[in-house]
Amino acid sequence: MKQVGVILYNLGGPTSLDAIRPFLTNLFLDPEIIKIPLPGLLGRLFPRRLFAEFVARRRTPKVIPNYAAIGGKSPLVERTREQGAALEAELNRRFAGAARFHVRLGMRYWHPFTTEAADELKGKGIREIFLMPLYPQYSRTTTGSSFKEWRDLHRTRYGRGFRVKSVKDYHLHPRYISAINDRIEATLRERFTGEERRDLHFLFSAHGTPISDVQAGDPYSKQIAATVDAVMALRGGDYPHHLSFQSRVGPVKWLEPYTQDALARLGAEGVKSLLIVPIAFVTDHIETLHELGMELREVAEKAGIHKYEVMYALNDTPTFIAALADLVEARYRDELPLENGPGREKADA
Repeated sequence: MKQVGVILYNLGGPTSLDAIRPFLTNLFLDPEIIKIPLPGLLGRLFPRRLFAEFVARRRTPKVIPNYAAIGGKSPLVERTREQGAALEAELNRRFAGAARFHVRLGMRYWHPFTTEAADELKGKGIREIFLMPLYPQYSRTTTGSSFKEWRDLHRTRYGRGFRVKSVKDYHLHPRYISAINDRIEATLRERFTGEERRDLHFLFSAHGTPISDVQAGDPYSKQIAATVDAVMALRGGDYPHHLSFQSRVGPVKWLEPYTQDALARLGAEGVKSLLIVPIAFVTDHIETLHELGMELREVAEKAGIHKYEVMYALNDTPTFIAALADLVEARYRDELPLENGPGREKADA
């Protein structure tokens, strides 16, 4: 029976307050996140590691209270483990008798790192690898960075010893779009009264990127907009909706409008009821729970928005897990027979 390893890519997050500083250091060490093109002598005197450690040291005291407010750590690793367990179970159900899938986490900036996943799979004798980013929309800063790391590791650490398949993006996959819509419906049903829905607006908030990335051809912003359009088309455009961008870092210009500015504008226009849809995040973490759930809630309330609710990320909802399984299935369907047919009936039940 064929053995296949699936590396589930995600950002990673500090698993304790003590892990915040090394996590941030790893984040700012990545040239795909922040470019510091210091020329000549400046570059030699101020190398990237020194820069990363300096920024991490400055930012750590500012973000410790944020992580403390959501339990003293990021929940991202735990939520991603749940996604991985659900995906592994679904793939092994679909391919029962033909292959055995082993899903492991490949975090970019904190444990468990990609090397930990690949080393474990290699130790089991597994040479077939599928790289699955938990970033539906492609950006060089997320999927691009993870794939670059893999190429470097595969060439050096593993001697090109794996046979690799992957998916680059899936921002319009029908089940992914359905999963977002299902989550919206559940949030409306559970948190909004009929009266509150009468004047309801949706605000889709995505992680921003520098405008320079857009100008360089990064498809992320266009794919985000396409995802929003697809969700609203599925809903028949039933509510007014808006798109904004959060988590800006540094002095350069980022994608606009910024979420805090969008909230101020909507409040000034008289919007009283708002559902925040974290459209770029499929796993709850600091940016959904604290930035959207706490920091920007204060901005909304000051702007006069009385009802402000943040939708949970997709996490391990069955339709989203089925979408991920579809992506893997599409790459193995021709070489691995599906003992249980298309494998879709259970996921849709």
